[in-house]
Amino acid sequence: MPTISPATPADAEFFQQNGYIRYEHFFSAEEIASLRHAIDHAIDTHRARIRGAEKDGRVSEEYERVFNQMVNLWTDYPAAKEVAFHPRLAETARRLSGCRHVRIYHDHAMIKPPGQTSKETNWHQDAPYWPMDPVGALSAWIAVDDVTADNGCLHFVPGSHQYERLEPIKLGVAGESIVAKMKERGYDVPEPVTMDMPAGGVTFHHGCTFHYAGPNQTAAPRRAFAIIYMPDYTTFTGTHDAAGAADEMKAGGPWDHSLHPILAGD
Repeated sequence: MPTISPATPADAEFFQQNGYIRYEHFFSAEEIASLRHAIDHAIDTHRARIRGAEKDGRVSEEYERVFNQMVNLWTDYPAAKEVAFHPRLAETARRLSGCRHVRIYHDHAMIKPPGQTSKETNWHQDAPYWPMDPVGALSAWIAVDDVTADNGCLHFVPGSHQYERLEPIKLGVAGESIVAKMKERGYDVPEPVTMDMPAGGVTFHHGCTFHYAGPNQTAAPRRAFAIIYMPDYTTFTGTHDAAGAADEMKAGGPWDHSLHPILAGD
């Protein structure tokens, strides 16, 4: 029986043209409640950002003010794996990217702290931080809480993925912005769109799409959970760690590893 996905051919065309798409009410309240409980437990137990990494993969206190990020929760929490490996989510990613199959790169919980110390997530692309070639990976970003401009929802620049992969931006550093850099170079960057959503909503965005999240100006943490999907043609560049699998893969080779299974397609 085929996996049910909300992605239509028109959705795939929209995604290819704009680099993002939004699906509200993708997950039920029950599914999100289980995921929220898993994320809260990971926060309460001070789970490492990246297990096995030096200093647990924590970069700096400034970066933590952007968000507390924890990678590969699916390896620890069944509720996180149920969402990260959800066939409907993966099939939607496959249809939007127009490929034969998709593998998981990693999941990551992103908790934006509340209050005056919260910092914006600078305008950036994801692809410069990923050890992949060619660029084609995309992310599903799940609202674990209701997300608004006040607590740090995403904003996308439509069509910005067509600039392809640019230089990385220093997240957490004031003034760093891929949008500002492109405007300085004379590009007419389109106005962004705001992705406010109820809990359970999902956006998908291409790895080269410019995106941003403001500081969390509310009194409660803003919890989100993202899954990065790699199309079948993606190879490992060897330039960064591969979410725990770099030592076991060859640069220029495929992502054939137990940490990166195929989740949709053949």
